[in-house]
Amino acid sequence: MSTLYIMEQGALLKKSGERLLIVLGKEIIAEKHFRDITRVLLFGNIQMTTQVVHKFLQLGIHVAYFTMNGSYRGQLSSVSSASVYTKMAQISHWSNKQFLLALARQLVMAKIQGQRYVLQKRRRGISAKNERLQEARNQLEKAIQQASAAPSTAVLRGIEGNAARVYFSIWDELLPKEFPFEKRSRRPAHNGMNSALNFSYTLLLNEVNSMLELYGFDVMLGFYHSIRYGRISLSLDVMELFRPLFIDQWLLSLARQKQIQAKDFYWDEQSGMYFTSEGRKKFLTLYEQWHKEYELRTKLERVLTGLERTMLKGDVDAFRDATEEVLSHLL
Repeated sequence: MSTLYIMEQGALLKKSGERLLIVLGKEIIAEKHFRDITRVLLFGNIQMTTQVVHKFLQLGIHVAYFTMNGSYRGQLSSVSSASVYTKMAQISHWSNKQFLLALARQLVMAKIQGQRYVLQKRRRGISAKNERLQEARNQLEKAIQQASAAPSTAVLRGIEGNAARVYFSIWDELLPKEFPFEKRSRRPAHNGMNSALNFSYTLLLNEVNSMLELYGFDVMLGFYHSIRYGRISLSLDVMELFRPLFIDQWLLSLARQKQIQAKDFYWDEQSGMYFTSEGRKKFLTLYEQWHKEYELRTKLERVLTGLERTMLKGDVDAFRDATEEVLSHLL
């Protein structure tokens, strides 16, 4: 089972028996058995026949839509058969602010611990006695302690934001010179590494969102990110756990090993830095390999099983234990 990335502009997805055909003009450029597909990611101008849409819905194959530059637009998914009790339990906890705060504390502590480990492991030949590195790690350790006792989600967000600034302030020393970082920039990305971070987080968010819906969670109802129209807050919550250890440390390695290079990006005066078409294809291949090597889906399922138990049983420790178990395998 695999994720299918389709980027050939003007391509049409057609059904032939139990096989998916990818047609460009009059030529079949690829085909795959439906049973071998878990999700389909469409970039740019890609069309599907009604028969393909029905087959995807029948088999529960999630389809996500992106712009050519990798901005997420939405997804097609079938009605979940997951237990409605998970969603009911999730909603029932919404008024219990201390319960939600306990989950949020665990989330932020785990994320900052991951960031601290990235600085420790991915220091690219920098001496462990480097003063800036030591100071950053000390500040992140202090942030973990502060997060454990944060009196509110608002305070917790402040702690997390400060930790992120400290964490990314060291990245220029971790990256090769062809990838100047300066600071974290989102929309628009000011350089190649920020563009790679943005795109990677988008891919990760799609994976998390699909899995949460499969488990029957209401993805709009987060315990850390606030509710906002159109925001998949719970998906953003869960994604935070995996950002430092699944995405960040991997991208640092790719850059140091020259598996991604400055030539894989281009600058657009209106919207910032993006992958070139060839750079994106290469990157998606690397991402899929990394996804399989680290068995992301299995690790994500373990976290969601813990979160499900937390919601159904009111047992915050179940989420904490699942999180600690999974992240220990990413260290």
